Amino acid sequence: MGIEGLDPVLHERVRLGILVLLVQAGELDFQTLKRALGVTDGNLAQHLRVLEEAGVILLGVR
Repeated sequence: MGIEGLDPVLHERVRLGILVLLVQAGELDFQTLKRALGVTDGNLAQHLRVLEEAGVILLGVR
């Protein structure tokens, strides 16, 4: 499989990092993800939105 076979929703550095962290921890809050990934609020929010819209994650509010 060449690079053209990669799913752009999943194979982006920050989104892949989000998924790895969530698989390891099961559940994490926004601030923990932000610190672990070294991204801004807006950047993380956008990546989470892409993953949620693709049906990869389910965002919940507590």
